[in-house]
Amino acid sequence: MLSDKTKSILRKSPATLCVALSVALFLPPVVHSAGEPSYAEEIRRYVAEDKVYLLENIRQKVILPAEKLVIDALLSEDGPQAVALYQKQLTQYPDPVLDQISTSRIAAYSLAKESVAPLPKVTIPENPAKSHQKNLSELRKKAVTLRKEQPKQELPAPTAAPAPVTVTQASAKRPFSLQCGSFKNRDNAEALAKKISVHAPATIIQQGEFYRVMMKNHYTSKEEAVAAAKKLPFETVVVHGL
Repeated sequence: MLSDKTKSILRKSPATLCVALSVALFLPPVVHSAGEPSYAEEIRRYVAEDKVYLLENIRQKVILPAEKLVIDALLSEDGPQAVALYQKQLTQYPDPVLDQISTSRIAAYSLAKESVAPLPKVTIPENPAKSHQKNLSELRKKAVTLRKEQPKQELPAPTAAPAPVTVTQASAKRPFSLQCGSFKNRDNAEALAKKISVHAPATIIQQGEFYRVMMKNHYTSKEEAVAAAKKLPFETVVVHGL
């Protein structure tokens, strides 16, 4: 039951009541960035579970700039380039979920860079040509002394220098293969490789700071690799050139 005061207000302001009802019934809800889907939670979960390789599955679906920058940085093999992408995300496209990933990865890279030991200092002789000539002179003196002490013994003939090794460039056409996982922790990579070896032979390839778990089989085309991946009881990503 409405009070007498409420009834009085409704009788005096019917137009206000109509406008309020129209707004409540017909105004659509607010959507995120004009309807663009967000994958920030998926990115956070994959990083937390050390399953960065699964980002390949959503890489083509991502539209938001912050998420594209973070995914490109996580999948990059170039440390300085990845740091630049993280910094760009933080300054131009801040996001409460992704900021934590970018900040932690930049700190980890800086710590790793500081812990690298400097290369040993190499001392170069002041006059290499003079030093080489001195060594030759000493060798000749030793050879003459040896002949005088053992006149009947002949010195062995000098050994011919080995033929130079020719390095050929690898073929540009490399096979396709299936990647099952990519980890910064080697123990995690070995555990996954052991688990999937029950179904098919697997191997671990180290690239930079990542340990990639790969199937040993190779395929001549992407279509053939995709067909083989569908037969496996676990997720894989088709890669080229590994």
